Amino acid sequence: MRQLVVLLAFASASCAMGNRHSYSIARPELAPQGTRAIVVAAQDARSYVVSGEKTPDYVGTQRGGFGNPFNVLSQSGKPLAEDFAATIAESLGRKGFKLTTVKVAVSDAPNIRALAAQAGSERVALVLIHEWKSDTYQNTALSYDVSLQVYDAAGSRLAVNRITGRDDLGGSAFNPPSHARTAVPVAYKKKLEDLFAADAVVKSLR
Repeated sequence: MRQLVVLLAFASASCAMGNRHSYSIARPELAPQGTRAIVVAAQDARSYVVSGEKTPDYVGTQRGGFGNPFNVLSQSGKPLAEDFAATIAESLGRKGFKLTTVKVAVSDAPNIRALAAQAGSERVALVLIHEWKSDTYQNTALSYDVSLQVYDAAGSRLAVNRITGRDDLGGSAFNPPSHARTAVPVAYKKKLEDLFAADAVVKSLR
């Protein structure tokens, strides 16, 4: 019996290693519509990324048979912030906006006027990722704390929205990693839709 438990734990650990979650497959339907030129920038403000404890492509944890944690990384291999910016730009582009994405380093303090001038844009949509990670054992939990700030070209802030929480995304007794790979992108899509759904955000980008 003891040998069976050890074998099951070893198999679980094998399934827990090397997992990746895809954010590029999400196509959120964001509420704003318009024709303005917009810069989209996303900055990773997660404390464990800023400190260097985790790499910028870290997106969560998959636990083995004894609950031991293994890192889950982005499927693209890119920093999570870049995946956020790309998804948002693609989605707003389908709503008529002219989009430019700009990379913002983890340690930089974004210069809004410079970002707008660099791309010749009328609006800057800055997304700050204060927290974002999944945690999967049998069930998957998603912890998130993401803010959106919209500025005009002069650097005046026009709108703010912030979403925070820890959601239970369900699970699977037989293949938790597979469930997480499906459930997390679905939740990501919904969270971005919530982030851009605030009336002040819609009006500021219109």
